[in-house]
Amino acid sequence: MSRLKLSKQLREITRNYRFVKDREGMSPARVYQLIGRDETLYLKISDSRYHGTTYDVEREKDRMLWLKGKLPVPDVLHFEQYDNENFLLMRAARGEAGYAYYEKRREPEKMIRIYSEGIQLFQSVSIAGCPFASDIETRLNELDYLLQNNLADIDTENWEDDTPFQEPHELYAFLKMHQPNEELVFSHGDFGDSNLFITNDHISGLIDLGRSGKADKWYDIAFCVRSIQNDLGNNPGHLDLFFDLLGIEPDWDKIRYFILLDELF
Repeated sequence: MSRLKLSKQLREITRNYRFVKDREGMSPARVYQLIGRDETLYLKISDSRYHGTTYDVEREKDRMLWLKGKLPVPDVLHFEQYDNENFLLMRAARGEAGYAYYEKRREPEKMIRIYSEGIQLFQSVSIAGCPFASDIETRLNELDYLLQNNLADIDTENWEDDTPFQEPHELYAFLKMHQPNEELVFSHGDFGDSNLFITNDHISGLIDLGRSGKADKWYDIAFCVRSIQNDLGNNPGHLDLFFDLLGIEPDWDKIRYFILLDELF
């Protein structure tokens, strides 16, 4: 806590909580778990370099408020700007994190059913009147900003083994030149087992919503395909079950495109 500068108001709100730095996520936002006597809260902080990007917690706050009553998102308790940083205080999501759920049970079919449930949950949200864009053009514009300001994840060691590019600007040029046509739905934007919570084998909570908005229907599906292949064992039957549950045939061109798009974030 010694290096965490809080406003007087936020110090007062959180004075009865113990702060624990959360080291799970890969986002540049800083996250703290706040452990109280009766509840656990989370404080998420982004600095001014990321203003307006999908890493900005103000952007995440706006989406959480819009999604309240539509999806099981955490309650927003407090938001403020202080000392060139944005601070978002929220309640903990209800349930067990997806990765912990799978580690305990090791039942791929159950996890695949949960992924398909999540896709259906998000795509059931009407985009009529939705003010949040997360389409390809929006994401590429953000990526351009991140690359120009040395904020993109350009470490190719983190890329998938089958990514057919050697350096970030080569990949960025490919993404610009090969944009597919989009069929817009409501999308999480970073859908995986760290960002969903489970109770009684069903999704009970969703977090990390800064990329949520109108995006192609294959965007979240691509993330699920990657998770199923990487985390549940590369069994073709797993993906067959996933697409059977969704009632669609896979569009592998779009799946590959959206996995590539994520490499620089």
